[in-house]
Amino acid sequence: MDFHLDTLLNLPDISVFTCYRQEDFTFLDLHFLNPKVKCKYCQYSTDNIHQERPILVRDLSICGQAVYLKISRRQIYCPFCKKYSTESLDFVEQGRNYTKRYENYIYERVKELTVEQVSYHEQLSAEQVKNIFSRIAQRKKKDWSNPERLSLDEFSKEKGKRQFVTVVSDLDRSSLLEVIDSHKSDEIIQVLKAQPQAMRDNVKEVSVDMWGGFQKVVKETFPNALIVIDRFHVMQLVNQALNKIRLLLEFKGLRNRCLLLKNGENLNREEQEELQILLNQSPCLGIAYELKEELRNIYETSTTVKMGFRKLQKWLVYARCLFGQTAETIEKHIQAICHYFINRTTSGVMEGLNTKIKLIIRQSYGFNTFESLREKLLACLF
Repeated sequence: MDFHLDTLLNLPDISVFTCYRQEDFTFLDLHFLNPKVKCKYCQYSTDNIHQERPILVRDLSICGQAVYLKISRRQIYCPFCKKYSTESLDFVEQGRNYTKRYENYIYERVKELTVEQVSYHEQLSAEQVKNIFSRIAQRKKKDWSNPERLSLDEFSKEKGKRQFVTVVSDLDRSSLLEVIDSHKSDEIIQVLKAQPQAMRDNVKEVSVDMWGGFQKVVKETFPNALIVIDRFHVMQLVNQALNKIRLLLEFKGLRNRCLLLKNGENLNREEQEELQILLNQSPCLGIAYELKEELRNIYETSTTVKMGFRKLQKWLVYARCLFGQTAETIEKHIQAICHYFINRTTSGVMEGLNTKIKLIIRQSYGFNTFESLREKLLACLF
């Protein structure tokens, strides 16, 4: 027995018998302090060992050296159950070649690094690393608890391609709840309906963009939830319309674009002067800009649904002339847009989550399937 190694190893009822190194690995030969083994069926305890089978189990590294534990798996024959019973070990699961703590360590490392990086540092194959991560991710699956405010959003799996993935997030906890490999409403509904009915009935608000499919999803899966069109998606739509007008009037240049789309209150004095010179060159562009700023002001100053609805209807009278299809889209969704004024619910947290999602995807070399990528996203952002 080596007291210092026993303390360092910190495994119950286990002692280090011998320790030796071979190449880049450290091997610890262990023996049990308790001579008796319990039957896993009836808990009968005996020291009459039927057979022992040595196994090697990978454990956490010590001083930068990979560690393997040499353990004898003891088997007894229970005279009461008339069955053979192999001893259960608290620190390693049946059929596994890694300790539980080592598998958890690999899981945490993969959340921060790529599979290849973990594989290199731990001297494991990429497949071994992925299998460990997937196993722990499955075990750590968490329920959604009882979220009250959700967001449905999408992102493209690959830049430049219209292959969208749907993400569901908890707005109050700023956490990712689900990633769905589809942008089709029926397929999204099928996945979300796997959640308990009681949990879905508890959702009070869902923030979405103006894609009609999301509203169908909310109605069918969250029957008690209010649909709230995210204000930032509305402003994005108007900004795009304003930018098209700028291009049609041939006011090109990134500087002009930035001056027009930036919130008026965030412009410094020099930018305000530049913007005024620009707007003076075209009354049409000036009116379009004022409409954009007026919509933002409506969002900031309206305190009730009724007030917001009245202001938006007045705004639409002028906006139809310049913004055309954009104004029609806003008018079509005006009731859900005005639901914002109840609790001022937005999908603002999704901007931060989307940034993290893109970063994780860039670091996810080795995750070749959607399911493995989904596991990593949920592991990092749940």
